[in-house]
Amino acid sequence: MKPQTSTGSPRRTAAVGVVAVTLTVGAVGVAYALATADRPAAEVTAGDAAPLAPMDDAALATDDPTAAEVVAGADEYTQERADAFWDAGYYMEDASALADLWHVDLAEAKGRAGQLLLDGQPVPIAPGSSLDLTDPDTITMLELTAFWDAGYTGDDGTALAALWNVDVIDAKATAGQMLRAGQPLPIGPSGTPAS
Repeated sequence: MKPQTSTGSPRRTAAVGVVAVTLTVGAVGVAYALATADRPAAEVTAGDAAPLAPMDDAALATDDPTAAEVVAGADEYTQERADAFWDAGYYMEDASALADLWHVDLAEAKGRAGQLLLDGQPVPIAPGSSLDLTDPDTITMLELTAFWDAGYTGDDGTALAALWNVDVIDAKATAGQMLRAGQPLPIGPSGTPAS
């Protein structure tokens, strides 16, 4: 007689899974209900997680850049806030530095910074200030960004590569380097420059 190696029937396994999911959903629901118990029903929305701690007027009167952001709901990452962040010339490295500064995740850091920009408030880190300009990869990234932002396309990169007798990546990087230095390229962009 062979020993049974199965842990049970497929029905039993499915039933255990359903019970585990039900218990998990129930526990999350109870935690949510407890977290929003003191808030009036009108303040609780479908997208709420745990409520923010109430802020007193003393916190609002400080020069602490995080006080106004919490009140404004800056922890919400919206497309409008993201656009404000990226359009201001920030890079992912800047978002990471802001996340470290504010002790939040990347999305919340970009959301907070974007809201500050929308409100006309200063962001504690300048755009691009977190980039390591001694790192060759960072320089290449900036050159390629300049190439694309100027409205050049992949086909333009191919044309420049043929003109300069280099590979396409080198042509794009060289073109980006020239654009960053304010030098004209031998061909115009085929696409639309970034705003």
